[in-house]
Order: sequence, then C-alpha cells, then structure tokens
Amino acid sequence: MVQSGVRSVVSRRGPESPPFHSGPPPTPVPEPVPGPVTAIREVARRAGRYAVEVAGVAVAPVSVDTIAELKLRVGRLLDAPELARLVEASAMTACYDKALDALARRARSAKDLERWLADREHPRSAIVAALERLTALGLLDDLAFARAFARSRASGKGFGPRRVVAELGRKGVPRPVIDQVMRELESAADEESEGALSAPEREVATVRAAAEKRLRSLSRLEPEVARRRLTGWLVRRGFGVGVASRVARELLPR
Repeated sequence: MVQSGVRSVVSRRGPESPPFHSGPPPTPVPEPVPGPVTAIREVARRAGRYAVEVAGVAVAPVSVDTIAELKLRVGRLLDAPELARLVEASAMTACYDKALDALARRARSAKDLERWLADREHPRSAIVAALERLTALGLLDDLAFARAFARSRASGKGFGPRRVVAELGRKGVPRPVIDQVMRELESAADEESEGALSAPEREVATVRAAAEKRLRSLSRLEPEVARRRLTGWLVRRGFGVGVASRVARELLPR
C-alpha cells in the first residue's frame, strides 16, 4: 500500500509540473535604443557619477567628464554612434569604480586585479583602461605592493624566502619585480645585522626562532614524530629542506 501511495503522488505531479520552489522568470533588462535623454540623476552614494536614461531606459552611471564630452542634457536626442559611446563609457566607469573598491579593501598587484575584474565579466577594453588609469595615478604599483607584501610575510609571519617568492608569484607579480624585492630584503637584513652574521647564519637564526615557537604545539608527540612534523612545517613556511632538518634535529635530538 505504501508503494502504491508513492506512485500516486508522483503521477499526480506529472512531467509537465514545474519544479518545487520555482519562482517567476527574471524580467529581461531592456537594451537602450537611440532616442532622447529622459533623465540625468546624480548617484547618491558615488560622488561624480550620474545615472543617465535614454528613451526611459537606464544606462549604467557615467562620470561627469562623459556628461560634458557628449554634451548630455535632458531632451537631447542621441543617435546610434552617440549612444554606443555612452554605453562604452558607462562600462569603463563601472569597471574603474569596481577596481577602486577592490583596492580599497586590500592592495593588489596589477595582474591580480586584472583577473579579479575579468572574473566579474567586465569588458577587456574597460579593464585595460582601468588598469592604465590606476597605474598613472599611482594607485596600482607592483613594486610597492610586492615590497609591502614581502615585508609583512617575512617579518610579520616569519615566512622563509621560498614561501614569499611563491606567494608573490601567485599574486601575479612579475618575476623581475620579485627578484628585486628579495634582493632588497636581503640587503636590508645585511644592514640591520651590521655584518655580525652572515646570510647563512641569519637564515639559521630565523628558522630557529620560528621552530622554537612551533615546538609548543608539538610537545606531546614522540621526538621522532615531532621532528618530522617540525621539518615539514618549516619547509612549508618557505625555508630550505637542509636548514629545516638541521634545526629540527638540534631542537629535538634523538
């Protein structure tokens, strides 16, 4: 009887029944067509941006420069080429504003920002224009980004040079920039030590300091297990296998 009831419920839905929780289809957004400018409104939460309507259809906000360039005013008739320029300008403005918002949240390399904008389906021409403008304004600078990022990872998080190089690469920083930054870090370390320690000695001291902090979490393990895990952890932090193994053996002798 139970099986019969289940078949009955399924058959009542039928193949033509809509899926559960389905809502109305989304309303298609109308495309702007040549015609009169019917409204120009300042965008409340974005200074210098104006929403333009053409024949009653909203176009994404544009800058005040676009308003002046196209001589936009309510009632002015826009032909097809003028409307195309307006739509293109709105796409570039939207892309630039999104790029600014992304940089306000955290610093990025040019390549990282490019990928971020592409993932959000901004037109390629708009992305290129946004990157060029941000670079010209000094808001997008791979060298400055790499310097700050490398310092924070090396001194703030205790990462080794290999890890710093790998993370900068994943962020899209060009290899010549990475090499320059790593040379600067090494030079700064030389100056701070004033020749008291050689580069290999400084590396051992850095690895030892990181390892000693990590030891607290390994205190309940057998020495051999703790040594293996400590070595692996140090390697993942970006230190060489040789120096990581050496420090682990010194701190956790057999």
